[in-house]
Amino acid sequence: MASIIPKKRQSPIIKTPQALIHIRHKISILQYKYWILFVRELREQFENVRPADQDGFRYISMEKISDALGYVPKKSEIDKDLRALKNEDITCNLLEKDGQTVLYGAGFISEWKVSNQKISFKLPSLIENVVRGLHEPNAIFQLLNWSVFNHFTGKYEAIIYKLCKDYVGVKQTPYMTIQEFRNYMGLKDEEYKEFKDFNRVLITNPCKKINQSEISDIEVEVEYERVGRSAIGLKFHVANKHRVSLPVPELESSKAFRFAKVTIESATQKEYLAMRSSEEIELCIERANEYGVTKEKKGVKIREYGALYRKAITEGWHTSQLQKKQIEAAENLKSERSASEQAEITIRNKLYEEKQVIEREQLFMIFDNLPEYEKEKLRDMYSKSLSELTRPYFKNQGERSAMHKVNFINFVKPFIETFK
Repeated sequence: MASIIPKKRQSPIIKTPQALIHIRHKISILQYKYWILFVRELREQFENVRPADQDGFRYISMEKISDALGYVPKKSEIDKDLRALKNEDITCNLLEKDGQTVLYGAGFISEWKVSNQKISFKLPSLIENVVRGLHEPNAIFQLLNWSVFNHFTGKYEAIIYKLCKDYVGVKQTPYMTIQEFRNYMGLKDEEYKEFKDFNRVLITNPCKKINQSEISDIEVEVEYERVGRSAIGLKFHVANKHRVSLPVPELESSKAFRFAKVTIESATQKEYLAMRSSEEIELCIERANEYGVTKEKKGVKIREYGALYRKAITEGWHTSQLQKKQIEAAENLKSERSASEQAEITIRNKLYEEKQVIEREQLFMIFDNLPEYEKEKLRDMYSKSLSELTRPYFKNQGERSAMHKVNFINFVKPFIETFK
């Protein structure tokens, strides 16, 4: 049966966003976290009108780094990661004030210095301008995301990803003839002349890699236009999918959301925190996660944990979760001791702990009022009493850290009491 030959279509204008010219390497998620922390610190310093030092450096405390990562990284490892950030290229086209287009290149950071207490850094002018609001932030951050998460092994999936990402809002790309698509992908006339090779290398494999990637935030599917059995043109259908990677604007999250299985945007977190306390939100999320596990055991997959969390928080699932925890705690206590014994022990322990807390705070007040040289002397004495393994943590985190607070004040207590 004869096929209907479609009318010749007008060649579509392919929208090309500001894009990276070279993507040569990839950086690790840890290195990317460092960079996000630097960008956030820069933004906070701009908002608080805190200038750079006389050499143009800004700094972030090691305490902030450790809190974000959940551990204290070694200086040698930090140096290696910051070196990778400096050597990774950001290369793109920028529009100058005079209307001229220039090729801009820089590393993710320009310079850095690392000490026990802080990391000093300089960011490229492009990043500073983004944070100051001189460039449209979302476009630049999207640009950088593409570079950072460029885990694709070939250029064709990267080009298709970039094309489809531009049209995710309308859910499909413009139609292109096969020849137009070959030109768009940068093929020479002698390359992949056989359609089966062309289809496998330039379309099927790249789409498969995009769709199977845990980092990619879109899914793509090609639709061919055919005359008989011959493909004469194509377009891509595009859909959003959940992205498991960290978004650029915010890294730090309230501890209330630490058990969430999906990223909860900063604005949504603020909305929930205005609605309920952190403890209540955490209980709501725990209850929602348990609900999801129960459903999945029955063969029902939870597709939108974000919507489930909203339902749990707005409806107040924390009450049932709290009751459940209280019942479980009571049953555990009952199996170990009688109710009267447990009540007595609990009260006694609580009173003792409260007394200890008050005493420690009083001792810290005396310590804080000591001359600086006296405080340094006590810190040095305590530091020398520690093992070589724990001593660096004390120097980095200080006497009020959770790890050292109690041991430190107990150690210096005899000396502090002489100052009463």
